[in-house]
Amino acid sequence: MVLELSQIQELVSHQNKNDTLLAMKMIQRHLRFHTEINTFQKDAALQASIFLDWVKGILPKDKYNVFVHLFKFPLPSTDVVDDVYKELARVYESRDSNSNYRFTNPSLEEDWLDYKAKISSEKVWKDKGWEQMRIAPNSVLIIDLPQEQHGSRPEPYFYWLDIDAILNYETRDDACAMEWIIFKQGKDRIAVIDDSSYRIFKTKENSNDIESLQYEARHDLGYCPARFYWSESINAKRPEVKKNPLTKELSSLDWYLFFFLSKRHLDTYAPYPIYSSYEAECNFQNDENGDYCDGGFLRDSSNAYKILNDGTVEKCPCCGNKRVVGPGSFVEVPVPNAAEGILDMRNPVQITTIDEASLAYNVSECSRLRQEIVDSVVGSGGTVSEKEAINETQVAANFENKSSVLIKLKINFEQAQKFVDDTMCRLRYGDEFISSSINWGTEFYIFTVDELYARYKEAKANGASDAELDMLTQHINEVEHKNSPLVMSRMNILKQLEPYPHKTFAELMQLHKSGLLSSKKLAIKINFIDMINKFERENIDIVQFGSNLDLGEKIKIIYNKLEEYVSSTQYRPDPVDVDEGSKGTKKDPDGVKGGAKKE
Repeated sequence: MVLELSQIQELVSHQNKNDTLLAMKMIQRHLRFHTEINTFQKDAALQASIFLDWVKGILPKDKYNVFVHLFKFPLPSTDVVDDVYKELARVYESRDSNSNYRFTNPSLEEDWLDYKAKISSEKVWKDKGWEQMRIAPNSVLIIDLPQEQHGSRPEPYFYWLDIDAILNYETRDDACAMEWIIFKQGKDRIAVIDDSSYRIFKTKENSNDIESLQYEARHDLGYCPARFYWSESINAKRPEVKKNPLTKELSSLDWYLFFFLSKRHLDTYAPYPIYSSYEAECNFQNDENGDYCDGGFLRDSSNAYKILNDGTVEKCPCCGNKRVVGPGSFVEVPVPNAAEGILDMRNPVQITTIDEASLAYNVSECSRLRQEIVDSVVGSGGTVSEKEAINETQVAANFENKSSVLIKLKINFEQAQKFVDDTMCRLRYGDEFISSSINWGTEFYIFTVDELYARYKEAKANGASDAELDMLTQHINEVEHKNSPLVMSRMNILKQLEPYPHKTFAELMQLHKSGLLSSKKLAIKINFIDMINKFERENIDIVQFGSNLDLGEKIKIIYNKLEEYVSSTQYRPDPVDVDEGSKGTKKDPDGVKGGAKKE
């Protein structure tokens, strides 16, 4: 839609998106409150006030006053959010991500890839794109052109526009791509982008009244080069209001923050117990100046407390020092008086400490709330009881849950990047650009190496098959060496060469004793690394060796060489004890007795 000047002035004067923009701002302000590490309360004063007003409705006045004292930036909820996004950042680590661009002239693809590298496109998506997703999912992606072209081709760029700058807009049916958008640029300029041009108008300072057109450039795209960054809507009623992965947990984060600070309040009772004793009646009175005791502190003849030069209230010289010295609370109880019906046989002075079970509950409940938020956002890997046998289906299910979360996340990134890349290519190459394919992958590195090793250990203890253990080993290799392709290739080759990779030495000797494992294979297994090193000294690195051969043929050649080493002097299989000093007597499957023993 091409906007006329009269339409622009009307749209600026009568902004019909104010309610929607307000909803966007409220969500993003709430996200920033729990996501950004603020040092000063004034940086998040509005949302902090909303939160504290909510707490005020829960707590009595005295408890609320303590809560406000404990409320301090940076907030503990930011640690929970960091845990969430640490898991979600795996969306950038996929085994099968790829991007393809088609042009009428294949040489243009190289030019485009060089240009992407020049503007650090990949880094921008990982850094700025990630941060905008965290705190500003409703920001708008703008693809723009410099006012002056210096090279042989246009040099488009993109940026995220904060919604605070937006005056008005209209989206297409998908509630993402813009028909047009109008936004502020400083105090006296507004920018207008529609499906035909970029325009900048001068306005009266601190006003939206248009005075003149300052700049205009046609783009001939046929559509507006702007869209909401995130695609996922908060609900069907407000499709233009977007949500990021954490939006649904904002109320849970509020509760976690409330509970965490309440726990801190309870914690103060542990080091500072409550003291109690009988009321100490004091009749001190200074007849010369009229001073008298009131609860351990002095008042003068006008009933005003006596304030010392240091700003503190003067204590009674008789009883003022008989109360608690140092931190802690002091409570006075009535003195027993049978005539008035007050009977109390308690100790004159008591110390009331905090219930240890209450402290333990609050600690565990904070941990539970924290984990509940993390699992709700990133998905749970699924747990298998240590007493339950783990099978291949269960191992696969552990990965599926978290993978589905990452796939949902990456679709939003893909759609945003495709819009940006397609638009930039059309601005730079025109009709010479055909299409693009953006795929952030579906095979993510879901678990850490430590987690995978723990799963492997558990699976082996529960009697998992070698096929299931192989699958876990493959995952460990891919995660541990994801940034070292050569090391990963080497590990994959070694995995195919090594006999019985999942058997312990004791298990191997038992198989040999039972006649189920030949001495030749046992020799290769025990001396495996030495033999591989010998092979590489005599030939070449196993990754480079036979690089033009089929993998199966390559493995066969190397393994045959290892078998030759077994027959050599260095790796000759000698008899070994397999049962506490007694030599194995079962017939060797290869016609040789014993196991492998390196000389």
